[in-house]
Amino acid sequence: MTGTGGASGADGRGDGVQNGEVRTEPGPYGMLGRVELRFAQMCVALIAVLVLVSALARTVGQPVAWAVDLATFFLAWGVFVGADVAWRHNRMVSIDVLVERLSPRVRSWLQLVNHLLIALFLLAFVVLGTRLAYTTADRSFDGLPWLSYTWVTLAVPTGCLLMLYTTAHRIRHTMDVLRRSVT
Repeated sequence: MTGTGGASGADGRGDGVQNGEVRTEPGPYGMLGRVELRFAQMCVALIAVLVLVSALARTVGQPVAWAVDLATFFLAWGVFVGADVAWRHNRMVSIDVLVERLSPRVRSWLQLVNHLLIALFLLAFVVLGTRLAYTTADRSFDGLPWLSYTWVTLAVPTGCLLMLYTTAHRIRHTMDVLRRSVT
């Protein structure tokens, strides 16, 4: 079991970690990845600050319910955007004991099938997450009545769309590897 995932192609390239350094892609794909990373980092920092503020306020006898609600908001967005950051950088957990023993060409085909299944799963989550966001339009946070819960549930389809974009990038890369291995 590894934490680097084997999803970058049979040649080991892709948006991965090489020699301990995260590689970044050029162009819009790479720029989006950098924005996602900073956004996820900001969410984690804000969660820490909000939980600290909430704990300190409760300690001095002045609880602030809105801090926990905002932390929940940033947790949802940080999780789903952060999942794409992990996916882009090959940091998803994978069990590849059997796959390592296959030939590079078979590994690439298996990887292509895996990526297509992931794309279908993500597409389903985009549809269902959008439906969920629509159904939560009337719900709001207890501590923040002006903030609709829809903004939290929109993290699901948004994060899945980002992961779908990354998956499409990986599918294209894997198909390129398979084409090169034929010629």
